[in-house]
Amino acid sequence: MSPSPREQANAAVREFLSKRDWSAQTPARKRILAAFLRLAATSGYNSVSMRTLGRELGLKAPSLYSSFPQGKEQIVAESLLWFTHGFARELLDAVQDTMYAGDYWAALVRFHVAQQVSTPEADLWNLLVASDKVAGFLNQGLREELAFWQLLHEEMYTAAAEEMGLSVTRQTIQAIFTLLDGAAHWSAWDGTAAHLESLADHGVALTRSLLEVGAATRAGT
Repeated sequence: MSPSPREQANAAVREFLSKRDWSAQTPARKRILAAFLRLAATSGYNSVSMRTLGRELGLKAPSLYSSFPQGKEQIVAESLLWFTHGFARELLDAVQDTMYAGDYWAALVRFHVAQQVSTPEADLWNLLVASDKVAGFLNQGLREELAFWQLLHEEMYTAAAEEMGLSVTRQTIQAIFTLLDGAAHWSAWDGTAAHLESLADHGVALTRSLLEVGAATRAGT
C-alpha cells in the first residue's frame, strides 16, 4: 500500500531533520544559542551584540569566539537552524499519534498557535526570515534551508487538506500561515494554560473556515 499524503509529508520532515546532527553540539554552544534567542526575542535582534550576549552569560568575548569564531553572524545562523529543527521535531511528536486527517490538521494548528503565543523565539524566527527577504542579511545556503523547511511545513497542511477531501491552493495555505504566525498579536494570551487551550481551539476553527472557503472558491461554488 502506498503511503498516505500525511505519511509522505512526515517522512519528508524526518529526512530534513536527518541532514543535521545536533548531538555533537557542546553544552557551551547550546547555552549561547539559547541566550541569543532569548535576548533577541525580548530585547530585539539589533540590540544583541557579542558584548551584551557575553554579559548575559557571564562570559568574556574570547569565550564566545572560541565557540563561534565567526561571531554574531554564525550565532544567528545556528540559532535559526537550531530553533527550526527543534520546532520540526516537536511538531512531528505532536502529530504522530493522530489517526484521522482532521485530527492531524488540528494537531498542526494547535502546536503552531501554542508556539507562536507562548514562545517569543517563534515570533523572532518569523521576523528574521521576513526581514531577510527585504535586507538579504542571511547567507544563501541558510536562506534556502529555511525556505525548504517552510515548504515542508506547508506541505503537512496540504496533505491533511487533501486527505479531508478539500482542494487547496498554496495561496490558501499561506493565508492560513499568516493567521497562525500572527497568533501572538491577535490572541491577547493571559498566560494561563486554560486560555492557551482556548486559543488553540479558536485557531483550529479559524483555519478550518479559511480552508473550506478556499476550497469552495476553487470549486467555483
